[in-house]
Parts: sequence; structure tokens; C-alpha cells
Amino acid sequence: MLALNDPAWSKLTTAYGTGEEAAELLLRLQPDAADSELRQELIELLLHQNTIYTATLAAMPYLANMAEYTQGQKALVDLYIMCGLMHASREGADGEDVEHSREFGRDRQQKLEDDAVRRIADGYRDGIARLSALHERAARPISDAALAGSDEDPESVYLLAAQTMYAGRSHVGRLLFEFPEGDEYAGACPFCAADWYVWPSEAADTKPGAKTVYVNEPVTHGTENQPSAEVRPCKPDDLRPELRALEQEALRLGANRLAAAIPSLDGRASCPACGQEASVWDVLTAWRGE
Repeated sequence: MLALNDPAWSKLTTAYGTGEEAAELLLRLQPDAADSELRQELIELLLHQNTIYTATLAAMPYLANMAEYTQGQKALVDLYIMCGLMHASREGADGEDVEHSREFGRDRQQKLEDDAVRRIADGYRDGIARLSALHERAARPISDAALAGSDEDPESVYLLAAQTMYAGRSHVGRLLFEFPEGDEYAGACPFCAADWYVWPSEAADTKPGAKTVYVNEPVTHGTENQPSAEVRPCKPDDLRPELRALEQEALRLGANRLAAAIPSLDGRASCPACGQEASVWDVLTAWRGE
């Protein structure tokens, strides 16, 4: 990892400048990550509109430290989720070494010594591994509340998104971060490139999780008088393993809308534009694994 007093921080980038300010905030937050204002100030430097920076990569092991040692549950959950979103925002093909992250090649980024890049990448991998181990601790209050019958917690899907990112299932994590409500999703037909808006079906009141595919955004264009197709949900025994695991964890955390939608997300539908049949899951995740 890159020491906080390393001169290389001055060559790193954030959303608004160089990495020195991020290093200073990291140093101030090490004793007490529960300072929400300071933590938010740091996050705004490291993550802006789903874009991260070289300072974000270098900060990851320190963010993991904060998450591990904070005594505040809110700080833990915030760090666990936001670091998952940062991980989802890293530019580079899945499985590509952190050393080759495209953040290192941006116009504002100065050329770094190979040793500095290696230490940043090693620290990043270490931070992600340690954050992954914090899922149960971060999720415990929400799972306990769900077990007691409480209403669905809006943070439950974000926790699932972060968990799947840390586990290397990036296409799942990115989808959940983008559509955390568990109701509405979007993709494109693999045959004709028509937009697919996977929306709650009119039958959803009696069949929770039922979905319909539209080619025009339903809020703007309405659902009547436009091409549509009903999704044929996957049978429970035929769910792909990653979605069966997601369904089980969603139920444990009380993310009931997401859990109900999973058979439809793993279902099939005919494109309302060209008539070709496609896997809904493949449509929704085709580009989110890149």
C-alpha cells in the first residue's frame, strides 16, 4: 500500500484535484471514521458520478481499515457500500489486473513509477479482500430486523450489490447498484438493439415479481399502445446458481421485492421489436460485466 506521507500522493488524482487532500482526510479519519461530515468529504473526492480516480485506488486499504475498526454501525455500512460502489466503478475488464486499471492512463494523471503502481494495486486488492469479510457484520442489524418482521430496509439491496462486487460477480453488483428498487430494469435486445424496459407487469399484484418488457420507457410513454411482451419466469429449480444464492440472501435481508423478481430476471421473453427470444438476465447484464 502507499503510505499516507508518500510523495506519490501529489501525483494522484481525485474528482477535484490531486491526491494530497485525500491523504490528509484519510489521516484525519483513521482515529474516528464515525465523523460523517469528514467521511462524506472524502468520498466526494474519491467517487463522483460513478467515476473513481487513482487516489481512490490508493485509498482502498485505508477505507478498509476504517470499516474494520469503526465502532459505529452507520459508518461501517456506509463504508462497506460506498467502497463496493467504488469497486463497481473501476475502469477495466473483469479479471484485469488493478495495475492496468484505466484510471492510471487518464489525461490528468501523471506518469507514476512502476513501484508506486504496484504498491497501489497491492493495497487495493488487500482492501477489497478485507471489505469482503465484513458482510455479515455490516448486514447483521438488517437481517435481524427482517427476521423480526420489519419493513424492507432500503439499504438491503445496496448491501447485496456491494457483497456481489467483492465476491467478483461484477455484472450482478453493477445491476443492483443501478436498479436498487428491485422493480424496474433496463437493457437492450441482443438481436436488434431495441431498448428493453423490464417493468412490473399488470399481474404483479397477484403474481409478485411478474415482469413485462416494453421498448419505450413506460413512465414517459405509458404502458398502453406500445409493443410489449410478458416475461416467462424461470422455474425455481432451474435458477442459475448465482441467482439462487442472491435470492436466498435477499430473503435473509428482507429485500423481498428483489427476491420476488429473481425468477423473472432469470426468465425469457420475446423482443417486442423483432420477435427474437432472449434471456432477460443476459439482456440486463451483457455490458455490466465489462
